[in-house]
Amino acid sequence: MFQILLTTIFLTYTILSWRNFKLGLLLLTGLLPVYLLRFDIGPIPSTALEILILISIVVWILKLRDLKFRKGVWQYAPTIRPWIKPTILLIAAASIAVTVAPDPFSALGIWKAYFIEPILVAVMMFSCFDKKDFESALKALEISSIVLSVIGILQYLTGLGIPTPWDIELRITSIFDYPNALGLFLAPIVAMAIVRLSSCRRGVLQYTPTDVAIWIATALFGTIAIILSETEAALVAIPVALIITFLLSPKRVWHAKLMPKWRVGFEVLAVLIILVALIPTVREKIFLQDYSGQVRISQWVETAHLLQDHFVFGAGLNGYPTVLAEYHDPTLYEIFQYPHNIFLNIWVELGLLGLIAFFWFVFLILKTVLKSYSANKLQSETLALLAVFLVILIHGLVDVPYFKNDLAVMSWIFLASFITINKTGHHRPVTPSA
Repeated sequence: MFQILLTTIFLTYTILSWRNFKLGLLLLTGLLPVYLLRFDIGPIPSTALEILILISIVVWILKLRDLKFRKGVWQYAPTIRPWIKPTILLIAAASIAVTVAPDPFSALGIWKAYFIEPILVAVMMFSCFDKKDFESALKALEISSIVLSVIGILQYLTGLGIPTPWDIELRITSIFDYPNALGLFLAPIVAMAIVRLSSCRRGVLQYTPTDVAIWIATALFGTIAIILSETEAALVAIPVALIITFLLSPKRVWHAKLMPKWRVGFEVLAVLIILVALIPTVREKIFLQDYSGQVRISQWVETAHLLQDHFVFGAGLNGYPTVLAEYHDPTLYEIFQYPHNIFLNIWVELGLLGLIAFFWFVFLILKTVLKSYSANKLQSETLALLAVFLVILIHGLVDVPYFKNDLAVMSWIFLASFITINKTGHHRPVTPSA
């Protein structure tokens, strides 16, 4: 029955993508959590998300073979060009990480699922999407987050469907295996929706009542779901990212009545300061003084010892649990898949080259934002995606916001959207013909 269902889904998606490739990519964007549908193709493990991406790639190649692909992509050239070198460096770092990994076969699966396929999704979008299409892709992510949030809220209300051991604490997971997976998916989308909602006035951001309803539902249900999942890092990352975004943004961007920049920014900041000062549990969480925080610190110390001996190449893709065993005290806690810090995650998985590529991307994002800011051309869409990247970075200080099938693809969709919104020159995308 499961095989029949999957076959039906794949055939339907193939037909839809062939008839309307843009719509297929938008549907793919909204279906990122289907990576949870796992199966084996012979000896090779795979997921439904991976098959959908592979179908998209095949259809894309067939659709574009008689078209001049360069017309679509190279009109983005002035904006894309600075991002090509760090992307190549990232791919090179991931490829080297496969060769140094303790298990090259499993590392190869991570290589294609977390790097090659997400980058190809971005390339396919560049080839046929314009700014409006990227806006639709972001909306697809918001709709997906609403569905996931509602499922999670229903879990809390009914107590049904929460996997062990999270059912004891009543921490919702939605369709995911663990609560933090829900928080990691929702947090950047919620921040994006709040920024988009705060700038929705005519002449600043084109919107419809449906758009506003989606942003409100995303922010409301997403925030509730994050609270019920008890993803504490997300509850810190979202307000901090919003404060930075609001304080950086020019006054002309915001709706004066709905979201006054300075008043909201400082009010939220004041609330956070009061919480930290007066509530011991909040203070303990933020300064990693509770049990989970102490576990994180211990992880980082052990990871630092590991990196002293594996300074250049790290542990290789999917190699951290194996390599860390030599440095780990088994009496403290189990070995986790990653060290739960965005810098250490990248370093142990991709080595120094991967870390350099990461900082290169961060530099380009900041350079783009600051250049627009200094020229007084900072767009509300850019600010929404800046909030996304800030959430990912802040949340990543104590978690793993990239090394996961859905999060990897989502990160590249965000990055592609950011690049397109800030593109230079005029662009008319090449739309694949049927």
